[in-house]
Amino acid sequence: MAITFGQVKTWKAAPLGDAGDGLKADLRKLETSRDELEANGVAKSWTGVAADAARGHRDTLVKNLSTHITGKEGMQKALYSAETQVEAIERLVQGIQDRAKTNEFTVADDGTVTSTATPPTFKSRYEAEEWGSSRNTIAQELADDISDALAKAAGVDVILSDGIPTGTVQSLDDTREQRGTASPEVAERWAQLTDAERKAIIDQKIEELAKEYGVDVEDIIWDDTISGNGSWSEDEKAVRLNPDRLSDPDLLHTVAHEMRHARQYEAIEDNNDFQFWWEDDPFDAHEEDGITEEQAEEWEENFDDYKSPDQDFDAYYNQPVEADARKSGREYLDNLTAAELDRLLKESK
Repeated sequence: MAITFGQVKTWKAAPLGDAGDGLKADLRKLETSRDELEANGVAKSWTGVAADAARGHRDTLVKNLSTHITGKEGMQKALYSAETQVEAIERLVQGIQDRAKTNEFTVADDGTVTSTATPPTFKSRYEAEEWGSSRNTIAQELADDISDALAKAAGVDVILSDGIPTGTVQSLDDTREQRGTASPEVAERWAQLTDAERKAIIDQKIEELAKEYGVDVEDIIWDDTISGNGSWSEDEKAVRLNPDRLSDPDLLHTVAHEMRHARQYEAIEDNNDFQFWWEDDPFDAHEEDGITEEQAEEWEENFDDYKSPDQDFDAYYNQPVEADARKSGREYLDNLTAAELDRLLKESK
């Protein structure tokens, strides 16, 4: 769910810094306890089988404490980083509210800017147009500042979720493993874009992947009737995507994921292609990218007996073509940069 201006208005940086300070104090105690356990947990004079077992147990506890400390350090860093960003958001929000009040505008919790000014009496049409133009300019500038605040908030949300240690929230661990996560910079940049710009980026990425993979993409279908993020249709040679998911950069995982399915079909076709000994083997291009003939054969068998999530979700999730496509989507999203988004947007024009 997208963050609203009404929510951002309530954000305060100070509690984040206080939480970071609290973790800092906890870390000192944990580090002291770990070091004490490691140094004196088992008497040096104790020998024998029981002593060896005790030292093994101590080493395990020290390792677990070190892992816990590393996780807390990551969260502390995230809290301090988020504190700085929220301070900037607070200043931006205060500026928006002050300027709106001064110029007789209201800003709703959904970010809508509305003029409350009573138009004066004008001596000419030119004066009326000038007044209307100046009001529209201020309204647009307020709207732009609101967009900037919400984009920064999207980045903060990712900073904090990235700081949560592995093993703390199962659903977050599952997302990291299955789909990957956009960086704070990517989340912020994505939030700044219009839906038209997001579609342009996606169209450009699909075009580039199609060229790289040697596949034909006849159409990109934006379909708000589908329940998931998207799909690849081999019969239509089309990528189908859900426009309702455009606000979330996770949709870029889906783009890479579904185009990988297109690549899988292409690899199967090329693996089955007949050529004379003097002709080039089209499968060579796939092998250069690390795809083996054995994989292509496994994918072909899998597609012949494909399990949909409605039939058996575990079977669907674990089948080879889905595991491979998920890996492609995860790696793409994990490694995506804001600069790459800007490049794709520029290339799309």
